Amino acid sequence: MFFNGNNHFSSTMKKVIIAGGTGFIGSYLTTRFMENGYDVMVVSRFPEHIQWNVNELARTFEKADLVINLAGKSINCRHTAKNRKAIINSRIDTTQIISKAIQNCKFPPQLWINASATGIYPSSLLIPMTEDSPAGEDFLAEVVKKWEQAFFDFNLPHTRQIALRTSVVLGKNDGALSPLIMLTRLGLGGKQANGKQMMSWIHVEDYFRILLFAMQHKNLVGVLNCTSPEPLSNKLFMKTLRKALHVPFGLPAPKQAIQLGAKFIGTEPELILNSSYVLPERLEKAGYTFTFPDLSSALIDILY
Repeated sequence: MFFNGNNHFSSTMKKVIIAGGTGFIGSYLTTRFMENGYDVMVVSRFPEHIQWNVNELARTFEKADLVINLAGKSINCRHTAKNRKAIINSRIDTTQIISKAIQNCKFPPQLWINASATGIYPSSLLIPMTEDSPAGEDFLAEVVKKWEQAFFDFNLPHTRQIALRTSVVLGKNDGALSPLIMLTRLGLGGKQANGKQMMSWIHVEDYFRILLFAMQHKNLVGVLNCTSPEPLSNKLFMKTLRKALHVPFGLPAPKQAIQLGAKFIGTEPELILNSSYVLPERLEKAGYTFTFPDLSSALIDILY
């Protein structure tokens, strides 16, 4: 695999299926794979796409180079009993459907990458989490444990499997960065709570390139942390964002205000208050080089 003069990848791998591919990440991946000569098919509930039907999926998966599953209800909601059940079931159900479809293939996909999340790790301020770190005990950790268990439960001898434990994904015009940009431009881009909580993140372009890297490096199996090698505190994250936006100041948001605001907009304050300190140890040991390892370079690319 190599770059040509247009910064495109040359590859003999041609068929990619993106399940749950209509959101921010899936749309970006679809564009980038197509730009690089891949035949991309999207699985969703929209009638113009491949449907969540085992037989239809099995036909689509034949001789595929990559299947990536991004499907699942967003965790950005109030974690009521009803929503908790939907968050877990939406991940397990789609994972099991894909597993059954792959089992029905005569020529199964070479690689299946299932989305996962760094939320499996406990909140940590000082100790970085790697793929070998123990799992946490809160609801988000429970979600990921059940999700990955469903993913690895099936014996798929001809399909390599990777669970991609992804942090917050940053990109243009969408994703987790958009509300922070809006708040910062309104002068509200100060630290959130005490600002000490760590923030793990990744540029969406690195997400795409990690998929290509995983396709090429056939020794990679199991879990991979998909996150920048330079996480930073919430205070420093917001300071870096203000600098990139040329905003000289930002009012801080006290913990109580975050808790009240989260209830008002229908989400959970822990999504902001928990500390996510995660490192991509296995990727770096395998030789992956990040295009945007630090937040400053990532923000310059995204904003300008």
